[in-house]
Amino acid sequence: MLVSYSQYWGDHPKLFADISNGKTPEERLLNVTRWFISIDNRWYGEEALQPDSRRAIMGFHLENKKAGVKLEGHCGQKSRFAMPAGIDVSQTGHALLTLTEFKEHYLITLPSLNIRGMVTELSGTTYILSSTELLTTIEYSTRGYFSGERHSFKATLKAADAGTPFYTAQGLWSGASTFTDVKTNETKLFFDSEADKSIPPEIKPLSEMGPLESHKLWASVTNAINAKDYVGASREKTLIEEAQRTLARARKEKGETQADALKVFELVEEDIDETGKAFTTLKDELTDAVGAKALKEDDAKPHWRLRQP
Repeated sequence: MLVSYSQYWGDHPKLFADISNGKTPEERLLNVTRWFISIDNRWYGEEALQPDSRRAIMGFHLENKKAGVKLEGHCGQKSRFAMPAGIDVSQTGHALLTLTEFKEHYLITLPSLNIRGMVTELSGTTYILSSTELLTTIEYSTRGYFSGERHSFKATLKAADAGTPFYTAQGLWSGASTFTDVKTNETKLFFDSEADKSIPPEIKPLSEMGPLESHKLWASVTNAINAKDYVGASREKTLIEEAQRTLARARKEKGETQADALKVFELVEEDIDETGKAFTTLKDELTDAVGAKALKEDDAKPHWRLRQP
């Protein structure tokens, strides 16, 4: 579940496309926030690969060209055991959402995860900062031992340098939530996971996949597990891992990185183009707006994106 977090971001393709339908920068930020809350519940047409073999970092790219909405970035996890019988996961990385018609960019940070048994909670604070200098702050609440409600959140949408929000939202990211127009005091439905069901991704046949696509690469392990042949699954897993280590050694001898070998994702380390400039600018502006806490060390590292043709 942890490595696959980004795959859920396409479960509500209509909300993703609707982001560009906002008539004002404020409405578009509200649409981005609504879509982001929906992915917490659980993308369609997504491309995600592991560009860094040393750590579980997933690069992802999602795009609706007709709607003019594109998302790219990377995510990873750092976990530690928590008492009693749980795991706390700090999600590293970020996403950069682009609206091509409006030439707007949105930098999005990721929530932390608290796993207790079979229950996964989101915790901490995430931020969405737009190039129009508007900011969403989302605070996630977890249930305490004796009180509180699971899966709840509160969000404020405001100018990055202002104190008064123009929208607020609250409710359950796993259920229903509402938003309020602060100026008119009108409250409406924000998102309802029961009414707006997620759409499972369409996965192409193995015969159409490349050799490094996960479903095809691990097909022998999957087949063994489905057949309850766990010894065979372990054997196939070892063969795949050893083959990948051999490839990694060969790349190292040639002076290649895994990203070079995949020829899919690349690092934007400098302000070499619009994407690089947008990420660098928003990263610095977010730190100025809310402090260094907004971006952990790994979040602020160079931006992974789909390699340009």
